[in-house]
Amino acid sequence: MAFIPFKKSNKCLVTDDLFLEVTWEEGKSPEDDSELLGIIDGLDQQYLDFDHTIEESLPYVTFYQAELLFQALKDAYGHMELKKVAICHLEGKEAISEGEVFASPFIIDQRYQNLLLPLIQSIMTGSDFQNYTYQEKREYFVNQIYPAYKASLGIQESALPLFPEEGEQVLAPFTQHQQVPNINVGATPKAVVNVADQKSLKKVYLLMGLLATLAIGGIVSSVIAYTQLTKQNEQVTYLYQELKNTQNVINEEHQIDVFSRYFLPNYYSGKKENLEEFLSDGDAKYTVPKEGTLQSVILEQLTYEPETKEYQPTYVLSVKEGDKARSIRLSFTAKKSDSAKYGFVVTTEPKEADYIK
Repeated sequence: MAFIPFKKSNKCLVTDDLFLEVTWEEGKSPEDDSELLGIIDGLDQQYLDFDHTIEESLPYVTFYQAELLFQALKDAYGHMELKKVAICHLEGKEAISEGEVFASPFIIDQRYQNLLLPLIQSIMTGSDFQNYTYQEKREYFVNQIYPAYKASLGIQESALPLFPEEGEQVLAPFTQHQQVPNINVGATPKAVVNVADQKSLKKVYLLMGLLATLAIGGIVSSVIAYTQLTKQNEQVTYLYQELKNTQNVINEEHQIDVFSRYFLPNYYSGKKENLEEFLSDGDAKYTVPKEGTLQSVILEQLTYEPETKEYQPTYVLSVKEGDKARSIRLSFTAKKSDSAKYGFVVTTEPKEADYIK
């Protein structure tokens, strides 16, 4: 499918099926802002697995590089506005954004979660894309952008945001109201009294007994139905809470990962003073740093405990200790903290275990 043109064709170093073109606001590019250039250099030095550094690749970056960069900009500035962010593909060695979705402006603030959501918002509400059907927009994201994004970041299908249903932008909580019918067992229809003079008293009593039985039966049925609805509502509430917890993990995964990737090199520095910015005032303050050189860092699992509002990331690390490298599974808990330098603090001392594949 094709969308309204947003076109710029240049040779680029990125070779992914889909990637991004970043256009800065005038006077706010890395060439103009030394602090911004320093953030990009820091990422390039920290993440040595890039095929090409962010500085070399700009204005083109992979989805993975973009997420790292945007999260770093969010942490450093709190609010930043980019002129445009557009999806691109390659034709030969040239980057083409014509026929791809874009967001202009592209805002990074404290509500930023991932780069897909602003692009989804743009395609669903932007005037540039109003001539395309909902099905065309959905298939474009689900069949093209999602697979490329998932491959670039190395994440599971469950980590992708849900594409909104047609006509539905926000999943609103729902409630159910159910009342037990109020039946007065002792009430006798006047019609029965009126015909009593014409029929035997026995038949009147039988009819009253039948009405009472039916009324009682209705109450019993209503109570049973109410009990079943209560159980179903409890199940729905539990599932809804589980869905909220899962969505919370998805929303915070990248922020936790960025924080952890700052924490881990300091943890293996062997210097206690390097950990002061990362530890809470609880038991974690007794954490003893390790000595070693990180060679690779892979996020294996992230869980969330809603009662304590704590996250538990588990990483698989390759750590060089002397002349030998060792594979380690490391887990710890972290919690959001508005006063912390990096937005999170470690609340428990990390636990190591040998990684057995």
